[in-house]
Amino acid sequence: MIGRQLDRYRLLEEVGSGGMAVVYKGLDVSLDREVAVKVLHPHLAGKEESRRRFSREARAVARLRHPGIVEIYDFSGDEAVQSFIVTEFVKGRTLRSFGEEVTFGLPEIGALVASLLAEALEHAHEAGVVHRDLKPENVMVGDGGALKLMDFGIARMIGSDERMTMTGAMVGSPLHMPPEVIEGRESGPAADVFSLGTILYWMVTGRMAFEGANTTQTLRSILEGRYPDPRQLEPTCSDELAAVIDRCLRRDPAARFPGMRELREALRPVLDLGGIDPTEEELRSYFGDPAGYRDALRSRLVENLLARGQEALAARRPARALAYFDRVLALAPAEPRVHALLERMRRRRRGLRAAGAAGALAIAIGTWWAIDAAPEVAEATPDPVPPADVRADPAQAAGDAAPEDAVAPEDVAAPPAPVGDQAVPPSPQAEAPRRQEKPPRQAAAPAPAARRLVQLRWVPQGASLSIDGQVQATVAPAWRGELPVGPHTITLSHAGCCEPYEEVLELEAGEDALQRSIALVPRESGWFEIDCDLPDAEVWLDGTFKGTVADVNRRGGVAVGFSRDDSGRERYVKTVRFELLASRDDGTRKRLPSDVVVRAGQRARSKRLEFGAEQPEGGSAP
Repeated sequence: MIGRQLDRYRLLEEVGSGGMAVVYKGLDVSLDREVAVKVLHPHLAGKEESRRRFSREARAVARLRHPGIVEIYDFSGDEAVQSFIVTEFVKGRTLRSFGEEVTFGLPEIGALVASLLAEALEHAHEAGVVHRDLKPENVMVGDGGALKLMDFGIARMIGSDERMTMTGAMVGSPLHMPPEVIEGRESGPAADVFSLGTILYWMVTGRMAFEGANTTQTLRSILEGRYPDPRQLEPTCSDELAAVIDRCLRRDPAARFPGMRELREALRPVLDLGGIDPTEEELRSYFGDPAGYRDALRSRLVENLLARGQEALAARRPARALAYFDRVLALAPAEPRVHALLERMRRRRRGLRAAGAAGALAIAIGTWWAIDAAPEVAEATPDPVPPADVRADPAQAAGDAAPEDAVAPEDVAAPPAPVGDQAVPPSPQAEAPRRQEKPPRQAAAPAPAARRLVQLRWVPQGASLSIDGQVQATVAPAWRGELPVGPHTITLSHAGCCEPYEEVLELEAGEDALQRSIALVPRESGWFEIDCDLPDAEVWLDGTFKGTVADVNRRGGVAVGFSRDDSGRERYVKTVRFELLASRDDGTRKRLPSDVVVRAGQRARSKRLEFGAEQPEGGSAP
């Protein structure tokens, strides 16, 4: 098709392809401007259902006028022999490519992107259009830093009687598909809320909320509402942001945010804490200099969280203060001001007696310790409702505050005052004459058990720590606390990535802290499958032929080895570069180089590979 002209549009180069159409960069010869031309695949042009769906996208996007939605310029019409849609041409890359190549860095940046996408979707919903296929691949990041939502191919218009039913086909992307769509039920704006929640989860954690070894497992996870708490995967994720994600991903559409406006309002406090204004200008600042923006945002977050923690201390709300300090140390583990404040709190509480409080106040901040007495007044910071079936958040298991009635000795009240006009009668024991007897000898109070400070650090992050069978609250991949002298069983578990770790730690008395650094052993293999519409293309890895695409995927993917001998990030996560060698019927052969990020013990899938993406090569194998 390259070089051909459809109406007044000359096709210059192929820029993308999907199951329904091919997208070309084109030139509007009448207006002399670049455009994107989406051409329906020839084998679908004769199918009425496909033509209706293509026409549906054109009509849906034509109703929308928003800077965050790609603008439609022209449509071939329902009766045209060659069906095509002409839109503005966005120079840039998809949000998926940006996230994999640059990464977002801080959860608040993901919240900023989600807020602006929600604004565009709010406009679409008000115009009666539901997207129904939200995913990072359908969001463009322009070279100027603008976000553009595109590909309304399976959108439906609210209130319309025309309902596309792709018989025998899955409509939408499994990783982002709402439960009601999987079950074939009616889907409305709440479906877009769910899908945007999956994108927000991915931007915050770097992983998909619902992942499985295959599509069936992924869909089952969605229907069962099973996904890891984002705070376990990304320690800097706040409780407020985790609560927003949780509500987006509720199985029941009625339990999600009523609309995109409410979702944006829920994200506002998260953004305000970092001094982020959810505008296009703010987003351009980020995309223009991601590293510089992240550094400045991290500094603002640290200062704002530290200030709020100090305000909470001044208001005698230590549990709230600890929650703020927790996040500071997740962002900046060595922040000296927080360590000084925590040490001062620790010394003060050691001089207080717990009143009616059982246990110790567990503080988890990456380098936390356990405190033996409850604070004088503790106000617990409310936690968001954890995700269904995945609610074992270590911080919740350990607790983060003493009871509200814990008081210092000097705050103990005098005997009860009279109730109304009735004085409290004395007890019979109080009225009985006291005997002049020598008081019995009091048994000496037992000496407190010797304790020692312990500091644990481990890699990679995301592991769950248990001490003597009790899950510990951790934020950064570290823990600090006091333990009684004697043996303690330390266990670390990391779902999917690493082998379980267990050690019996013989703790002896000592003044200095006992420090342990632990590198978890990665599982021996990870795997990747190849997303490609060329089943006969040859797969080559490190100069070795691995089989055809069809063979590789049928076997469950290409295995990638991991070892404790690997250094740094490569021990647990590897970027694997491979090539496809594809052939056409005319004998033309092309190399399609690509890469994929593979994690130990897990399965990954490459980005979509198309035959027209690279220049032709010779006929020899790599």
